Parts: sequence; C-alpha cells; structure tokens
Amino acid sequence: MHKMIWRAPLACALVALGFLHFSGSVLAASGKALGVKPAAAVETKSDTKTLTVGADVFIGDRVVTGADGQVQIKFSDQTELVVGPNSALLIEDYLLRNDDSAGKFAINALSGTFRFTTGRAPKDRYIIKTPTGTIGVRGTSFDFNSSNEETRVLLYHGQVILCNLDKTCVTLDDTCELGAYDLGRSEILGHTDDVKGAAREELKASFRYAQSQAPLLGAFRVEEAKECFHKGFVADTPRSLLDANTDSGPAPVEEPPPECECFDQYCCD
Repeated sequence: MHKMIWRAPLACALVALGFLHFSGSVLAASGKALGVKPAAAVETKSDTKTLTVGADVFIGDRVVTGADGQVQIKFSDQTELVVGPNSALLIEDYLLRNDDSAGKFAINALSGTFRFTTGRAPKDRYIIKTPTGTIGVRGTSFDFNSSNEETRVLLYHGQVILCNLDKTCVTLDDTCELGAYDLGRSEILGHTDDVKGAAREELKASFRYAQSQAPLLGAFRVEEAKECFHKGFVADTPRSLLDANTDSGPAPVEEPPPECECFDQYCCD
C-alpha cells in the first residue's frame, strides 16, 4: 500500500524522580512504577532515595536507567510505559493536573529504548518527543529507540505518525512495520520480514522487547510482538519450546510476580 509523505548516558542504574510545582503546589502523582529493575533511586533537589515498586511518578520526573536497569510505569489513564536499559526520559506534562486543568500526555524520550501503549485518553492528547522529532500517537502500541542521530519505531497495532524536526512525516499503520526519522528524513523501512541477515540481527538487538518479552510484567506485554521476529518459529515449534525460547506465551495471571504488589487501582495483571 502506498504511503503518503508530506511536509508539515550513564554509569549506574538510576531513576531520578523530581518534583515540579504548578501554581504554587506540588502536582499529584501521574502514575506508579509497577516494575523496577534493579535497585533505583528517587532524586530530588535535596536528596536521593531508593526507588521501590509502587513509587509515584510525577510531572517533571526524569527517568534514567543504567545498563541493567528497567522501569515499567502504569499511569492513571492506563497508559503503559517501559523505560529500557541505558535510557533517559522526561515526563513533561500529564492529562489532568491537580488543579483539574487539562494537560497533555507529553514525554521527551531523550535516549534509549522504550515501549509505549496508549490508555483511555483521547489519542490527540499524546505527545512523544525525541531528539530528532516527534511521534504522533493514534491509539496504539509500539516500541521505539531514540538517540541524537535517529529515532526508530516498530509498530504493533494502531497508527503512529513520525515527523522529523523539518516536519517531514510518514505514517505507520501495519503490524510489525518499521519507520525511522532523523534530522534529514522521515522514512518507512518496511516490515520486519523484509530485513535479512546481519541487519535482521541488529534489528532484534535494537528492539529487545520484540525479540523477548520475558523482562516485562504481563500487563506490559503485547500479543502482536510475537509476529515480528518469530513467525516461522511459532508455526513449526511445540508450544512448550516456544514459551521457553520466545516468552511469547500468555503471562501467568494466577498471582502477581513476586516484586509486584497492588496499589489502589494500579494492579499487576
């Protein structure tokens, strides 16, 4: 199908959660960290505290992970965000502020690898910025990685609009479709099945959660992710071996993982 194009780093694992004031008062928490790996910290202007599962996340918080770090956050509108290893992200705004004024779900993915799944908010309220442009969300789930040179996106379902800083944009709307943008172009790269050899292995390494969802809690796994790199494997492999190698089988639902607890309306699936 023809796509239209139009003009329009860190030594240790750390999650730095600051506090931003709005109209003289501290903003209410936007979400909670349901999964934290490994130990992380809450850094304010005055001190640093260890981050634990269930910690609140606020507007103005900067989330930073080291080589073995990972944070899984569920927001009050059920939006799900994974911050992978060696990553940095700033939460710039949230949908409802503590004075009841409306905001946007705005994050700035400074560097690293991420998974994003929209919640119940209107889709035009989501804004994802990266160093090379923006990702417009239209009700969707996708993985992406960002750097100062390029942003790459792997779509699972829904639709995303990728625009570089020059406002050159492309739209992804197929499962396992790839796109990228940098300072000079926005481009549809095709389906993961189209990528072969060494380039395919590099792609798997870049999109680690499409290759294996084992590090993620059940609520943060995406069914369509297993289609991107394991199609043939799924068709020809016994179920027991499939689950062991790809971890794309259903997540256990009988009880939460050991490190996860329920906090008010935020519960592990």
